[in-house]
Amino acid sequence: MAANSQQGKYLATTLTGFTAFTAGFYKGGGLGVVIAIVGLGLLLLSAAGFYKIKNA
Repeated sequence: MAANSQQGKYLATTLTGFTAFTAGFYKGGGLGVVIAIVGLGLLLLSAAGFYKIKNA
C-alpha cells in the first residue's frame, strides 16, 4: 500500500487516528472526548508527515 517506510508509518497513523476519532464519538462522555482529541491529533500528525514527504 505504501511506496516506502515513511509512507507506511503515516498510513498506519492515519488509520489509527481515524479509528480513535470515530471511537471517541461512539463512546461519548468525558473519556470519549479525550479519545476523539487524541485521534484528531494523530490525523493532524499524519497529514503533516505526508506533507513533509511530498515537499522533501
